[in-house]
Amino acid sequence: MKVKILDCKKHEHSAGETLEFQLAEVDNSFANGLRRVMLAEVPVLGIESVTIIQNTSVLPDEMIAHRIGLVPLYSMKARRMQYARDCLCGGSGCGECQINGELKVSCPSNKHSLQVFMDSLKIDDEEVYPVSSEEHGVWLLTLGRSQELNLRVVIRKNIAKTHAKFMPVATVAMRYASDIVLNPDGFAKLDTEHRRQWVERCPRQVFRYDDRTGQVLLADPDACIFCRECLLKEPPFNKLAEPLVFVRHKKDKRGYHDFTFTVESTGALPVLQILYDAVEVLRRKLERVRDGLTENPNADEMVQTRPIGGAPTAPVVVNEDILERDGAEDNLTFVMN
Repeated sequence: MKVKILDCKKHEHSAGETLEFQLAEVDNSFANGLRRVMLAEVPVLGIESVTIIQNTSVLPDEMIAHRIGLVPLYSMKARRMQYARDCLCGGSGCGECQINGELKVSCPSNKHSLQVFMDSLKIDDEEVYPVSSEEHGVWLLTLGRSQELNLRVVIRKNIAKTHAKFMPVATVAMRYASDIVLNPDGFAKLDTEHRRQWVERCPRQVFRYDDRTGQVLLADPDACIFCRECLLKEPPFNKLAEPLVFVRHKKDKRGYHDFTFTVESTGALPVLQILYDAVEVLRRKLERVRDGLTENPNADEMVQTRPIGGAPTAPVVVNEDILERDGAEDNLTFVMN
């Protein structure tokens, strides 16, 4: 398995980031497993409970608690915290598994209204704070004259399998990398106008027309989404004996595919950190499988499996070097033996 970082950029109007990377030499089950881990099993911090002490605003208590609970929190400290279920305190709440916070605001009687933002939430740990691209944080509610809001929150570590508020990403999309081969003999039977028309049909501008040579060339094969617009079935394209282009899923000699991932983070974690953590979670899962096979006397019979549409796989071997990283972020390689 190899991972190559293609692009990583911050969002213009939010605190999140977008990461695009290529995952090579894997089958679709492994690629989808990595996608699901990034969505639901990378641990972050979230507001577990809200205690309303005083609320004289027009919003009911449950609506305020719901709004606060869904705001993502910066969660780099989650790696050093314990799950409440695993903590030595038994989940009662200690410094190893819980962080407390308080929001206490009121609108003076001489003001018509007061906007309340998430930066008013004072959290006991300076490393943890509400994520926002604005200086004042996410808008929460508006207090009227002499109204007040006083509440306390409990912050804990968890994963999105338990609740969506613990999701570190907004979305994770994956698509097959394309293997595109142009048919020059077919294009030779078309005039210039029809060649240009064929090139313009592609919504992702995968192809381009060279005015100097009059040839159709590949411009950006990685942008292909397999929409099949290039396989036109209307005159004069339907009169050709062979297709103008052959578009397939990119595959190596062993039958493994290449995939392109697009990950959009919420800002709870740096998007590259989400990828690292997802691979680490997947590594631990594989270690548990390995340990289970080692303890089972019939492990040799269980390991030899046959994937859908493929040859029998080699025995699964997971060692301590399952994850290797080099220093450059733009050339990241995870090695699985």
